Amino acid sequence: MIQLILEATVRSVALGLIVWLALIVTRARNPHLKKTVWTLVLGASLAMPFLMQVHGGPITQVPGPVVTLRPLAATASVASDGRLLLSGLYAAVALVMLCHLGLGLIRMRQICRKAHRIAEPWVQGRDVRMSASVTVPATFVSTILLPEEFRDWSSQKLAAAIAHESAHVRARDCVLLWLARLNTCVFWFNPCAWWLERELTALAETTSDDAAWRVLGDGPVYAQILLDFAMRRPTATVATSMARSSVSSRIERIIAGVTPDAVPRFWRHLATAAAALPAIAVAAILQWSPVQFAQAAGPHTIPSERPRILNVGDLVQLLGTYYPPEARRRGIEGMVQIAVTLDAQGRATDTVVLYEDPPDMGFGAAASAATHTLEFANPTGHPVQFTFNVKFALQKDEVLTTDLSGR
Repeated sequence: MIQLILEATVRSVALGLIVWLALIVTRARNPHLKKTVWTLVLGASLAMPFLMQVHGGPITQVPGPVVTLRPLAATASVASDGRLLLSGLYAAVALVMLCHLGLGLIRMRQICRKAHRIAEPWVQGRDVRMSASVTVPATFVSTILLPEEFRDWSSQKLAAAIAHESAHVRARDCVLLWLARLNTCVFWFNPCAWWLERELTALAETTSDDAAWRVLGDGPVYAQILLDFAMRRPTATVATSMARSSVSSRIERIIAGVTPDAVPRFWRHLATAAAALPAIAVAAILQWSPVQFAQAAGPHTIPSERPRILNVGDLVQLLGTYYPPEARRRGIEGMVQIAVTLDAQGRATDTVVLYEDPPDMGFGAAASAATHTLEFANPTGHPVQFTFNVKFALQKDEVLTTDLSGR
């Protein structure tokens, strides 16, 4: 699992760099279009582990080496594997972050349910509620939350707040924020995931600022309203909030007298998305594995253009499970020929037992299970079916041996 996550991270980072450079080269300025582009990048990042499974082309038959399994003595030491520790650390941090996100969503849902619905003419059919749990205007899904003191606000301040939060509702920015946080939970070790969350949040606030600015028609007054909200504690991170992100840069942009960016027509969003799709496709299905490339460059790998076994991974720890107990008790040795299908990244996707001797002793099932613990390299860049033999042997001073060279 950890290798899949690492490779998906590398590909997502590469995609982000390509898009970032493209935005610089094209001098893109409209925050609406930039949000469309980075939303696509976010979706591709979340889907990358699944998109990487897309491959095509014929499966090539490639012969391989003999792997000999001998069960270790009861007193043998258990080999440690750093990948198991890394996988546990990754899962623990991701689980904690996901629980924090889930608790935040539950808390905001409770706040919305307890909030008092406002029935005033200016609401105009929106779901606007008043709550003592918020200090600044915020949006949770389609519900706009206002603090209890909103009744003391001026008409300009109230109009600006409603226009800003209504823009969040129309753009479904709250859901976008949740997806960005989910991406950060899954790829918490990737600085680019954290940057992407901040960038999308900032763009969501900027586009909503433009909507409120156009309604108010007075930049300096709106900047003062934002400054007033910025002095207060923002709402939970699972809700969009007027004072939540990059307030200082947003105020500077308004004071500078920049004209609010127009909302692009739908066809421009569609054209922007279409322009970004080729980069996403290349990053997802390009038959090149950065993680595997780094492994192949290591000092202990054997240069070859053929698929091969890199190492036996956790096999040493689990030989007692894989060697059929009845065969071991009766002193029976076995030989299995097995074909493993490798994807372009060298991951075992399927196994087929081609030959088993003696039959009906469990050697085939044991070899198939053991195959999924091996680490393969597939420098061919396309799916292959890698055939090798697994020998089950019982000898004095039992040890695990394996010939990785394929000779």
